[in-house]
Amino acid sequence: MGRSISENRQKFVGRQFFGILPTLGLNWMYPTKHPLRIKSHTFPTIRFARIQFDRGHLRPFFQPMRSNLILRFPNTLVSTLAFAAVTASALLAQQGAAPAQPTPAPQQPVPAKPVPAREEKAKVPDYPDPRTLTIGAFYWLTVPTNGPDVLGGKTATAYGNVFGTGKDKPGPGVEASLPITRTGELKFEAFELKGVGNQTLTKDTAPFANQFTKADYLATSHTILGGRLYLDDLLKPYKFPVAKFRLKSLWAVRYLVAKNTIDAPKNTNETTATGNRQVVLPEFGLAAEYALAPHVLFRAEGSGFGIPHGSYVWDGAAMVSVRRKKLEIVGGFKALGFKTTPNKDYFVRDMISGGFVGLRYHWN
Repeated sequence: MGRSISENRQKFVGRQFFGILPTLGLNWMYPTKHPLRIKSHTFPTIRFARIQFDRGHLRPFFQPMRSNLILRFPNTLVSTLAFAAVTASALLAQQGAAPAQPTPAPQQPVPAKPVPAREEKAKVPDYPDPRTLTIGAFYWLTVPTNGPDVLGGKTATAYGNVFGTGKDKPGPGVEASLPITRTGELKFEAFELKGVGNQTLTKDTAPFANQFTKADYLATSHTILGGRLYLDDLLKPYKFPVAKFRLKSLWAVRYLVAKNTIDAPKNTNETTATGNRQVVLPEFGLAAEYALAPHVLFRAEGSGFGIPHGSYVWDGAAMVSVRRKKLEIVGGFKALGFKTTPNKDYFVRDMISGGFVGLRYHWN
């Protein structure tokens, strides 16, 4: 391989009948490589290509070694690149494929360390007691008074007043509530009160267009039916869980009807007078609540509405309730006042008050 170019030329001219003259040499080299060198030489009368393939490998005693294969082709008309590819493939086949590396065993997944669960704070309910569908009943122990008055209105043609048509007797009532928002409950209550009375007239009168004369002995009776549908909504402070002391707004519609009967049983010449008067008005008010204990609640409320020189209605109550799971006991004092419209021939006014006790049942 150390010959000059002229020597190589003479060598190829003298041996053209062999077609291909390989030359093989061994050299030491580290690290091992697999280079492929291609050189071409053109002379005045001879054209040839030189292809050199180097392949390194390790001997059994782990000493690096390099082998060189050099091929020279005079008068080559075949593409140099194609011949190089074929030669490289043949050498690789003779040496044999490199031994396959053993497939490493799959690693077992390392179990992740358990993350300690966060200690969640106990959720505090919005209200000390759960709000659910509630029904209840109460008994109104009214204070004995003279009862409702029947009075002549703007269109009356004669005097027709009868004061105190009978003392109000205690009566029953019902109530219900249903939470509809996080802050509000829709509530309903109704009651019925009755009363009877007797009196002697001091002057002529014509209630409900029925004439009674002075000194007549009158037997009177009345029935009052009342109902209220209202929204009880948290007003202040607006926070959750609710504060021990809180204010609520009341938005209500009140309905009342007063039925009166007036009779002169000792005077057969006079007929019985009957008349019904009613009032339907909105109500607006406030309620204050204070939690005396986790299941003991004090509440005071008041609401009303009136038309100047017309009908009005108002009510108020103060109570204490004690709840045990699904049952609740309530007791307190309430009052109610109303007047039907005076724009008719006759109207009725009354004020009712007294203590009450009740029992409520809360569904889950």
